[in-house]
Amino acid sequence: MRVLLLSTPHPLEESPLPPLSLSYLSAILAREGIEVKIADFLVTRYHPEKLRRQLEEYRPHLVGATCVTLNYPVARRMLKACKAFDPHIFTVIGGPHVTFALEETLLPSPWVDAVVIGEGETTFVELARALAGDQNLRGVPGIAYAEDGKLVRTPQRAHIENLDELPLPAREYLPMARYRALGTPCTVITSRGCPFNCVFCSGRRMFGPKVRFRNPGLVVDEIEKIQRDFGPGKINIVDDTFTLNHQHARAVCDEMLRRNLKVEWSVFARVDRVNKDLLRIMRRAGCEWVLFGIESADEAILKTIRKDITADEVRQAVKTAAEAGIKVFNSFIIGLPGETRDTALKSMAFADELHHIYGAKYGFHILAPLPGTELFERARDYGLRILSRNWARYNANEPVSETTTMSKNMIRETLSSYDRAIEGAWDDIRRRAKEGDPQCADLVEGQERERFLWTLLQSDLIEKLGGMRSRTLNPGEAEAELVRRISRQLDVDIEAVRKRTSELVAKGVLRLEGAGNGLGWQWSDTEELKLSNETRPAPPCQA
Repeated sequence: MRVLLLSTPHPLEESPLPPLSLSYLSAILAREGIEVKIADFLVTRYHPEKLRRQLEEYRPHLVGATCVTLNYPVARRMLKACKAFDPHIFTVIGGPHVTFALEETLLPSPWVDAVVIGEGETTFVELARALAGDQNLRGVPGIAYAEDGKLVRTPQRAHIENLDELPLPAREYLPMARYRALGTPCTVITSRGCPFNCVFCSGRRMFGPKVRFRNPGLVVDEIEKIQRDFGPGKINIVDDTFTLNHQHARAVCDEMLRRNLKVEWSVFARVDRVNKDLLRIMRRAGCEWVLFGIESADEAILKTIRKDITADEVRQAVKTAAEAGIKVFNSFIIGLPGETRDTALKSMAFADELHHIYGAKYGFHILAPLPGTELFERARDYGLRILSRNWARYNANEPVSETTTMSKNMIRETLSSYDRAIEGAWDDIRRRAKEGDPQCADLVEGQERERFLWTLLQSDLIEKLGGMRSRTLNPGEAEAELVRRISRQLDVDIEAVRKRTSELVAKGVLRLEGAGNGLGWQWSDTEELKLSNETRPAPPCQA
């Protein structure tokens, strides 16, 4: 049994991260003796012909794709391409969107053979075994499929009670050199589940209201392995609420400190689940950022969406985090039930207040009522009108719904002032960078570097331009030739390309090796990263 897992593409603005769910799936499949490979199209250009080449080379029996609402349409097309290549390939899709849209996923898409519902590791392995043994799929709990034009759903599968039974995620199946080139953090969980009832989120239904915690020692084992295998980098702990259980959060921090682990990390938290002592030990252990979901400054809206926080709690949490030395990012949503232009402006003023007093960064997104959320399923009850079922538009950057008190045009107009403020701030940063401000220069350089690298990855430029006909070139000459080609292809200043390319080579994410009768530049694979990192000194502590 050969399994191919597909990581579906989405835009740079959605912050592509090494897919944690596929890393877990790969690890548990490999542990069970099932051959597995990941085709990652997050950090490489997707094209059906490229997928076809991978199918020809690997010849999988089972192809699985994961997606959220935003990239469900492309995931659906990718599985259609797999079925067109070989009708005998069994195609599976999983993730929060399809978990809560079973009929819409399966009935109009005969090329999708099954949906894995909810938490997928155990289910996917059992499905692979059933297919290998030619067994009836009705015996696999936690899946759905179409039969004679009707939906068949097998018995519900219980959540994995003991998360420590899962193997550590197998990130070696991912193109980690590309993620390291972008500088994106690795994602880690210390728990699954959410006890809260926010009406705009499906996390509670996806992973259950009971929170299951991992052993802190295993969490830190995983972080150490990431640092050892792929080099120094940042960690993003993506629990719904890392600070839910203070004893557990402190235990993770204590273990990091006991091992003298030097790593910067970030978390998601609630303002009513932090205090001074916890935030201080988090900072000592390397926590750099905490993201608070504020959603709105209007307490009537907060009550309606069952967020169960107050503006005073927000102020206190942001103040306490700032005093502990942790940077804060506050996230807001425009277009929630009861939203008006006045409540939206109130939220913007509140975000600006917290920025000016405590230095808290902030972002505004437009409500996207996702399948699986109460807002989607009871939209009318909340005074919402859903305007589009084009899931590719559910990017939280354009209105796909409106309220009785705020039309889509009002939402756009209100948010445009925020967009103008952001662009104005960047104009100021660029001006100050030209005047010699080193911090502003670093910000501009970082933005330009990210855009350059994303273009490099999404255009497959290393694959297209990296071949050198002559084997007589030394590494310096080969690098200079690659720089020249990229500069000409992108019409970018050659000195900027030289600087960024040299950084990639120094990091070990680009390497030069024999290719046919010549040489070729390639993104480093995992083993090459391991070898290069074994000789790299550990970074100094940033705490």
